[in-house]
Amino acid sequence: MKWQNLGDQLPQVYNPLTRFIGRSTLRILGWRINGEFPNRPKFVVALVPHSSNMDFILTIAVLWSLGLKSSFMMKHTLFWFPLGPILRGLGGIPVDRRSSQGLVEQMRTEFSRRSRLVLGVTPQGTRGGSGEFKQGFARIATAAGVPILPAILHYKKRTVQLASLIEELSDVPKLIETVQTMALTGSARHQRA
Repeated sequence: MKWQNLGDQLPQVYNPLTRFIGRSTLRILGWRINGEFPNRPKFVVALVPHSSNMDFILTIAVLWSLGLKSSFMMKHTLFWFPLGPILRGLGGIPVDRRSSQGLVEQMRTEFSRRSRLVLGVTPQGTRGGSGEFKQGFARIATAAGVPILPAILHYKKRTVQLASLIEELSDVPKLIETVQTMALTGSARHQRA
């Protein structure tokens, strides 16, 4: 597999060990990456379809193989010592769903605070849910004024397809529909009922 050289605007991690682990994991599992990450400092990655813990392992392998630093949201109560520093080191961003600021506003603030941020989100929520798309990923991108990069898992083909950036953010329902349609081109590890 030919590995993408990341553009200079993307947040990166230079670690030969994690790069070796990521690339080896993808080779051993027989997965490949189609497409490229755009050379942008900020965007939301919508990972679809989401049905398994394996999705997280594949995502980490892809990120590590390229040296891309990506972030994800987690419940703030998980960021206690010694787990908190580890989660932050992996890209975790603590969010408080009970905050009067709201999740979307917390993430908008995070995007405005940082010069570079690639935020990974699973629009279908947790792997055990109904599979219906939640609006958060689209609302976060719209509020922060950053594009969405759909990353489509194809378990049958063993590929992660990086689609084109979605930059038109004015219509949240249309954004959700577009990403849902793209998700149908992929194949989940576990089909939802």
